[in-house]
Amino acid sequence: MNNKMKNVLEHVKEQIKSSSVSEEIDGYPYIQILNFFPQDYYEELVEVFKGMDNKNFNPLSKNYQDRYVYQISRGENVHDPIPTFNDLSERERNFWKDFQDTFYTSGFLKTAFLEKYDDYIDFPKEYYDQMMDQCRLQRDYKGYSIGAHRDKLDKILSVMIYTPTTDDPKILEDHGTALLTPKFDDPEKVPQHPDHVGQGKDRHFRFEEMNLVKTASSIPNSIYSWAVAEKSYHGVTPLESDHTRHTMAFFVKIPKQLTQYHKLYGAPDFKC
Repeated sequence: MNNKMKNVLEHVKEQIKSSSVSEEIDGYPYIQILNFFPQDYYEELVEVFKGMDNKNFNPLSKNYQDRYVYQISRGENVHDPIPTFNDLSERERNFWKDFQDTFYTSGFLKTAFLEKYDDYIDFPKEYYDQMMDQCRLQRDYKGYSIGAHRDKLDKILSVMIYTPTTDDPKILEDHGTALLTPKFDDPEKVPQHPDHVGQGKDRHFRFEEMNLVKTASSIPNSIYSWAVAEKSYHGVTPLESDHTRHTMAFFVKIPKQLTQYHKLYGAPDFKC
């Protein structure tokens, strides 16, 4: 690791270490950190990200055609090889390789946030070596939205890194993440609706079925993170701006066959 990335890593380590888990929303542990990266490194990251060719990004899924992603990690399919960035320019390739080595391949972000959320995670330690961390760049376009959801049991935690290319307060709010509480008591008893995505308690609900607590605005060089919990509902309301939403997503998942051992914070069987 070169001296530049050593300094970046030390800064991020300190920012995570000095942060605290908020419990202001019952059953919803989350963290917000400002100035996550050193400012000069952050500005370089935004410049490189913004300059990348759209042809290198792919639609996230058939349900979310307005979100395009570029993988820094193995992607949703962990059997894919780790990206080598050969489709990028030399500057882009060098930048993201340094980022990948420092934060992803090393396991730093995974370990740091697992330690931070230790009191809010109930999953057997003997299976921690099967956890998979994933990281990607995201471009969302006007009209993109993702319904209110708490995340499935195969996800342990998530980190949203905001990298906007504007400082317009209205756009930053539009490009934020909605923190929500449900109007219902039991998600399994909510009647299925045509606008829901998925089935059962982990489906994506309509915003009309939620209370908006606040919006984690897309503040430059900030993160919003959460441990998946009984009430960790969040979403993105339909983007109104023509300005592209730039974010990075990092999350830790487990194999689906191990989800039976993942007990959510706020549930009656948590750490029983």
